[in-house]
Amino acid sequence: MSLTVAERKATAKAWVNCGKERLKVIVHVGTNCLKDSQELAKHAEEIGAFAIAALTPSYHKPENEDCLVEYMAQLAAVAPNTPFYYYDINFATGVYINCSKFLKLAKERIPTLCGLKHSSREMPSAHGCTLVEEGKYQVLFGTDVQYLSCLVLGMSEVVAAPVLGNLFHNIKKAFDNGDLETARSLQCKAQRLNEIKEKHGGGINIAKSMFTILSGLEMGSVRLPLRGLTPDEKKRLETDLETAGFLDLAKPK
Repeated sequence: MSLTVAERKATAKAWVNCGKERLKVIVHVGTNCLKDSQELAKHAEEIGAFAIAALTPSYHKPENEDCLVEYMAQLAAVAPNTPFYYYDINFATGVYINCSKFLKLAKERIPTLCGLKHSSREMPSAHGCTLVEEGKYQVLFGTDVQYLSCLVLGMSEVVAAPVLGNLFHNIKKAFDNGDLETARSLQCKAQRLNEIKEKHGGGINIAKSMFTILSGLEMGSVRLPLRGLTPDEKKRLETDLETAGFLDLAKPK
């Protein structure tokens, strides 16, 4: 959300080009300006993105589900050949809507609607979305510490912090094999990682530094108004991750 429209286009194009025949790239096009979002959506379709997703404007907020559907319908319409996901993350946007109601209202207005990314923390809300239209819509759940709970409720698709790919792969494998003891143990590791992040502040600046430490890929700093970590802060974070045995967590397997 700190990138310009031009930067977001360049980033999207780079991901799509690098991901050809390997990744299904979903490009996020949400902004606080409908015109900017439409421009990003058109561009995503032009470059061959697998799908687009958009969170709601968060300064001037939609007052109810009807307003949100109208906004998303106008946004999705400019990319008529690209699947569309609504991205709900209410604790970040301040927009608390009934996601199931949104899906029911949107089914006739947004022909390309195929699901939503449910990054809000209310598990019953996410589960309820899987029941709309007899499971017609895909629910991508985005809360790292609840993945095993999602699997139990039949929600297998997850949007996780990038450092958790290996761990979540193993949770899913253990769950599918009926090995709940291993799955629970691995979910506890994800919880422990989240606790370390929260200990050091819990923000995007912490998450970005954790990604650099655990992946070995230098990601650079954050942009204002977010604050980058000092060398001492980063060292303390790295020490906690090392003590917890996480330094190889995100390495290629």
